[in-house]
Amino acid sequence: MSARFNVLPVLRGHWKGLTDGRRAIHRGDKVARSSIGIPLAVFLLMYLRDGKLASPAPLLTGVSLLAGGMLSAFTHLSSLRLRITDWDGAGGISRFEVERRMLDETAAHLLTGSLLCAIDAGSLVVGMNISLSKSGHLYGFWAALSTALSSYILVIFIFVIPRLYSAYVEINGVGGELSGFTKKKRRR
Repeated sequence: MSARFNVLPVLRGHWKGLTDGRRAIHRGDKVARSSIGIPLAVFLLMYLRDGKLASPAPLLTGVSLLAGGMLSAFTHLSSLRLRITDWDGAGGISRFEVERRMLDETAAHLLTGSLLCAIDAGSLVVGMNISLSKSGHLYGFWAALSTALSSYILVIFIFVIPRLYSAYVEINGVGGELSGFTKKKRRR
């Protein structure tokens, strides 16, 4: 296989990013890694119960837009990562090492999400051309595949948001009064 078409490093980076980074030794985050069961369960449920997508066209539009948004976020993340490298220099221990890891992890998640959006869009296009009922519902394998892919894209989106926010708060030194990570009791 040509390296140009090899998406395995992206998927491997996504899998490696599903770790529990609270310890010095990174271990797989069992809860995060078990989330792969969500699209499998959704696929089986849709396929075995003869589920249908009543309006596949808006889903196609949504995943296409989301793919673009994730790629755009990736480019912004890459710029931020370069800026951190400039601040700290190339060698030695970085004062932003945790933030670098968060950005590296999030980059792999964003690219995996973009890839899945593209595959989802492709499955919707194929399904809408070969597996559409007379009433315009997408059914069968293609409906189950698209629903499963869309559910995992949602999971990835949920992974990415807290990581992006955490990196933003840490890198920019957001004060405790505005940081969502600081719990402050209100005065009465």
